[in-house]
Amino acid sequence: MKILVTGGAGFMGSSIVRDLVARGVEVRVLDKTKGALAELKSPNLEIFEGRIEDREAVQQAMENVEVVYHLAESYSSQPYGVLDIDVKGNINLLEAAAEHGIKHFLFTSTHRVYGKARYLPIDEEHPFNPEESGRALYAICKLTNEKLCLQYYRERSLPITIFRLWWAFGSEIGGKALRNVIDTALKGGLIRIPEEAGGSFLHNDDLVGAFQSATLDSKAYGEAFNLSSGAFVSWQELAELVCELTDSSSPLELVPRQSWTGDVSIGDDQSIPHICDLDITKAERLIGYEPKYSAQELKALLREAVTRLVLARKGR
Repeated sequence: MKILVTGGAGFMGSSIVRDLVARGVEVRVLDKTKGALAELKSPNLEIFEGRIEDREAVQQAMENVEVVYHLAESYSSQPYGVLDIDVKGNINLLEAAAEHGIKHFLFTSTHRVYGKARYLPIDEEHPFNPEESGRALYAICKLTNEKLCLQYYRERSLPITIFRLWWAFGSEIGGKALRNVIDTALKGGLIRIPEEAGGSFLHNDDLVGAFQSATLDSKAYGEAFNLSSGAFVSWQELAELVCELTDSSSPLELVPRQSWTGDVSIGDDQSIPHICDLDITKAERLIGYEPKYSAQELKALLREAVTRLVLARKGR
C-alpha cells in the first residue's frame, strides 16, 4: 500500500510520515517544502515539492496511490488565499482521488467548526457555528471542505473520513496565545485569563494512532470523528505552568468568560474563552481509537513541550 500525505512536512504531517516510514509503509509526501523531513532518508519515502492548488502537481502525486491523508492547509487570514489554496486545493485532491480510484481519503478538520459550545462535552452531532470561531474564515473554510468531502463520498463513492481536533502537540508545541502568555510571564506582566476556558489536547502519537486505526476501515467511511488524548486542560493551568517554568512573578487574573474581550497577555482570539471539551466516544466505538497516555502522562508530556517553548522564547 502506498499513502499520499499532503502537508507531510508540517508539524502534524511529519509525525504521521515518520510513523508510516518506521512501519515500512510506502509514503509519498506532497508539500511546498521538505521542512521537517529534510533529514529523513528512506527508500519508502518520496517527497514531491509542490502545492495542492497546482492541479498538475496533485495529479502527479496521486499516481499509484491507494490512500490519501490530507493535512495541507494555508491557515491564511486572507479570503483569496483561503479560496485559492485551501478550497481549490481540496477540490483538486478530491477530483484526482475520485479519478484514480483512491480507496480512502482522510481529512483533518478543526474543533472551530462547532463555534461556541451549546453543550458539553461536544460530540459530532453538535451544531456548526464556525462564524463564532476566533479564526472564522479558517473555520468556515474547514467546514466547506468537510462538506465537499462528504459530497464526493455520496456522489462519487469516494470513501471519506474526517477528523476534528483542538490543539495538537508533540515534543514541540505551537500557538500564538501560548507564546503571548510566555512572553508576558518573562516580562513579569499581568496575565489575564478567562475562567474555566480550555480544551482537550491531542498528542501527535494519538493523531498517528487515529489515522492508523481508521485507514481502510469501512466503519470510518463517511464519518467525522472528534479526536483528543482524553485530558481537558484549562488556560488557568497553562498560565500557572508557564509562570512556574519561567519563575515569573506575574500576577494571574481570572476573568469571567461572559465578559472576556481579549487581552494583550494572551490575545483577542474569540475562541479563547470557549470550553472545548471534545467527546471521543464515537471514535472509540467505531474505529477502536484509544488514547495512548493517561491524563497524568499527557500532562507530563505537555509540561515537557511547554518547557522547550519557554527556553526558545528566552533565547530569542
